Amino acid sequence: MRTRPGTAPGSLRHYGYLRDTRSAGELGAWKHALRNGELHTPVFEATADPALVYAHFLLADDGQPAPLTAAILSANALVDHRDLDASEFEKIAEGLWAVTLQVPADWRAGYRITTHRGAGLPAWRLATERRPIRLAADAGGIDELNQLVGASMNGAPLSLAYAPASRIPGSLATATPDWHRPGPAVGGWGEPGQGPGIKHPRLHHHELYDENCQRPRDLWMYVPTQADGPTPLAIVHDGATYARFLAAAQSLDAAIASGELAPLHVLFIDSTTVQIRGEELPVLGGTTRSIAEQFLPWARSRYRISLRRDDVLINGASFGGLAALLMLCRYPDLVGCALAQSPSLWHTDLTESITALPEHSTVLIQAGCYETDIHEGCLRLIEHLREFPPAGQVDFESLSGGHDWSWWNPELLYGLARFFPGPAHTGGSM
Repeated sequence: MRTRPGTAPGSLRHYGYLRDTRSAGELGAWKHALRNGELHTPVFEATADPALVYAHFLLADDGQPAPLTAAILSANALVDHRDLDASEFEKIAEGLWAVTLQVPADWRAGYRITTHRGAGLPAWRLATERRPIRLAADAGGIDELNQLVGASMNGAPLSLAYAPASRIPGSLATATPDWHRPGPAVGGWGEPGQGPGIKHPRLHHHELYDENCQRPRDLWMYVPTQADGPTPLAIVHDGATYARFLAAAQSLDAAIASGELAPLHVLFIDSTTVQIRGEELPVLGGTTRSIAEQFLPWARSRYRISLRRDDVLINGASFGGLAALLMLCRYPDLVGCALAQSPSLWHTDLTESITALPEHSTVLIQAGCYETDIHEGCLRLIEHLREFPPAGQVDFESLSGGHDWSWWNPELLYGLARFFPGPAHTGGSM
C-alpha cells in the first residue's frame, strides 16, 4: 500500500497583504492592466515556503451600474458560513478589490465570484443557515478576468484556479459548460433534459431501460479508433457531466493519440437528479446492481471489450466514489480496478469489505485535503488497512483541493493512464 501525502490546509486568508506590500503606483498599474485585459486572475506569488503560494483574486470596479459595496469569493470548500470575512473581498485601492489566500503550490479549485452593489447587506449576509449562505455566495458567476473555465456537475460554468505546481494533463480538453444555466454551482447535480448537443463521432448515446432501478437511463460509450482488438473498459459514474459538459471524448482522443493512454472504451452512466443519485449510488441494490446485471453484459455484447476482469475499471466521485468501491467489493469477479475519488465513506462503512478484497484487485482512493470529513474518513480507512492489509493493492492520494470537479476531471485522465498506460506513458506525466 502506498500513500501520496498532500499539503495540509494552513492559514489561508491574508488580510491587507497587497495593500501592505505594494505601492499605490503598483496597485494602480494592476487596476489598469485588469481593465485592459492585460492581467488575468488569480495572480500567484511565491512565498518563503516552496510548498505554498499566495493566490491573489482581484476585482477592478468601474462603479457601474452602481459602486461595488461587497463581493465574495466562492472557492470550493473555503466559504465558511461562520466566518464570511475570510472569503469577502477587501478594498485595497480606489476601484480595486482583492482576496489573498495562502494555498498549496499544487492547489486546484473551482470558484465563482458574487458581487453586491448599492445599499443594504448582500444576500449572503442576509441568510442565516449554512446552505442558503453558500448558495447566495455562489450565485454570481465566473471570474471575467480568468480565462480558465470549467463546469460543475449540473453544467453551470465556474472559473478554475490552478496554482503553479498543479498537475494538469496536456490532453485535458476545455470544458463546455451550459452558459444558459448561470448557477449556483455549489452542490448542483445533473437533471433530466438533453442540455447542450453532444457532437462527437466516437461518443455513442444510448437510452436503455434500467430493469433494476425501473426507469430509463442515459448511457454514453466512448469508442477508441486505434484499437487492434478488444480493449479495457472504464465505467464512469455521473457520466452525463463528463459527456455533456467536460468534453471527455476530446480528452480521451488526445490522451490516446499522444500514447499516454491505451485505447479503451469508456462507459459514462448518467446519475440524473439529486434525489435519484442519493437513492441509487450509495447502495448495492441501485446502480451497482444495474451495472453488474445489465449494463456490463450489454456493453460486451455490443462493443469490442475485453472479457478479463482486470481490464475493467470503475470510477466515481463523492457518492460515485463510494459506488465504485461498492462495485469492486461486491463484484470482484467482474471488476478488477477502482478509482474512487472523494468517496462518501461516512455513508457506508466499507472497512471490512476492502480488507477482504481478493488478489489482483487494485484500488486508488483520492481525497482533497479541504474536504475535511471525507479526507478524514479515507485516512481512517488507510490506517486500518495498514494493520490489516488486504490481498489486493490499495493506494491513497491526498490532493490539494476540495470536493471539486477541478481535480476530479484531470485526475480521471491520470488515473486511467495509471491503470491502462499507453506506449508513451512515463509514470504519470501527460
